[in-house]
Parts: sequence; C-alpha cells; structure tokens
Amino acid sequence: YSIGGQISFDVFPIGWDKTYCLRHLEGEGFTTIHFFGDKAFKGGNDWEIYNHEAVTGHAIKNPEETQAALKEIFHI
Repeated sequence: YSIGGQISFDVFPIGWDKTYCLRHLEGEGFTTIHFFGDKAFKGGNDWEIYNHEAVTGHAIKNPEETQAALKEIFHI
C-alpha cells in the first residue's frame, strides 16, 4: 500500500504501482518521460514512478507549481 490523496491510501497488487504504465511506453521512441507528483516521497503513491530510472521526476505541491514547472521545462 501507499499514501494516496489527503484522506486515502492505495492498495494494489505487487508491481501495480504507477510504474505499471511505463511498460506501455517501451519501444515508442520517447527520450524523456516527465512525471509530476505531490506524493514523491518514500511511502507516497508517486514514489516509485518519481524515482524510476526511466523517468524524470518532479515533486510538486499543487497545480500552480505544476504549471510553473511546465513553463520552465518546456519554455512556454
């Protein structure tokens, strides 16, 4: 399990964390995969994908931080 939203925790089979989606991107030619998450700490439901070797993880706190990070990263 992991800490989910403000009042929840996630329960899932082993291997079915947020990194599960990455198997569907293999071989698609992506050079960089960005992930933005507010629970990017050990025990948080974003940790595994935030910390994955194939992903550039960004720890954010709210939608405004996400927007600011996107503008900085993609120069928009």
